[in-house]
Amino acid sequence: MLERLKQVFASRGMAEEALTGPSAGALAAAMLLLEVAWADHEISAKELNAARRGIGRLFGLDAAEVDSVLARARREHENVTAVYPFTRALNDALTPVEKRDLVSTLWRLAYADAELTGYEEHTIRRIADLLHVSHRDFIAAKRKSRDAVTGTPPRES
Repeated sequence: MLERLKQVFASRGMAEEALTGPSAGALAAAMLLLEVAWADHEISAKELNAARRGIGRLFGLDAAEVDSVLARARREHENVTAVYPFTRALNDALTPVEKRDLVSTLWRLAYADAELTGYEEHTIRRIADLLHVSHRDFIAAKRKSRDAVTGTPPRES
């Protein structure tokens, strides 16, 4: 996955420093996670911890690498005006399963502080649409993540 992300970022003309090491895709994902966390104009410690866990799990990074990626994403997030460059790069590089896993991670972050806002849900829906994740997978990820975070047992379908 890392090599595919490097190729996509390179084809988009992104800065070379964003392409080095295992953090290329992680940075794009971190930017999306921060966008969801910031949707309600407040980033809680629980949301940051959920972002850390998600980035580490999705990209197999150790704690120091995760902290480095997240710190960089937080610095750059202030200047970002759209999620499209990040979703476009990830959409081109990730498999459908990896995209669904990312959307699940976004949901876990939104539920981390036990307060899902309409802004967070709208942001995740927009990101999922840009990643071409089906509505069915979007809802399944939402339910599974909500149940995992809140401790509610999964419902029978």
